[in-house]
Amino acid sequence: MDEMGKSIRTKSQSLGYKFAVLLLATWTLVNLVLYLATGRVHDMLPTLVLIAVLLAQGFSEESMKRRMVESDDEYHEPNRTVRIVVGALGVALVTFFAGFFALYAA
Repeated sequence: MDEMGKSIRTKSQSLGYKFAVLLLATWTLVNLVLYLATGRVHDMLPTLVLIAVLLAQGFSEESMKRRMVESDDEYHEPNRTVRIVVGALGVALVTFFAGFFALYAA
């Protein structure tokens, strides 16, 4: 496959990924609105799939970035302590909101 074909394939896959994420986000919001407005049972499947897709994309992007610059002497990795604190804060927020939702739903 030549460079033009690779470029077209990459752009089409990017568009498909964005469409899938937008569709999952819309599905999640519609379910949440229906849950809050009508008391209908909340379907967690689109939310879980959306979180899994975004995590997989984020982790793979970080991995690719690290592999590309690991032998570069000019590049210095960001402060690891800050990354750990931000990651812990993110996990704490997700845990808090999941617990809040579980208590509110019960």
